[in-house]
Amino acid sequence: MMQKIQPALERLLKAVDRLTAEHARLSEAGEEMLGKLAELETLEVECAHLRTEVSTLKKQNQNLESSQKRAATQVEKAMRQIDDVLGEA
Repeated sequence: MMQKIQPALERLLKAVDRLTAEHARLSEAGEEMLGKLAELETLEVECAHLRTEVSTLKKQNQNLESSQKRAATQVEKAMRQIDDVLGEA
C-alpha cells in the first residue's frame, strides 16, 4: 500500500509545483497587463489632448488665412488707389 502511495504523492507534489509555477506566471502576466492598461489609459488621455490641440490649431489657421485674405484685398485696393492717383498726376 505504501508503495502505491509514495509515487502518487510524488506526482501530486509535482502537479502542485507546476500549478504554483503557472499561478506565478499568470499573476505576473496579470500585473503586466494592468500596467499596459494604465499606459493605454494615459495614452488615450494624451491623444484626446492632442486632438483638442490640433482642432485649436486648425481654427487658428483658418483665422490667419481669413486675415491674410483681408490684408491682401486691402493691399490690392491700396495699390489700385495709388495707381489711380499716379495716373491722374
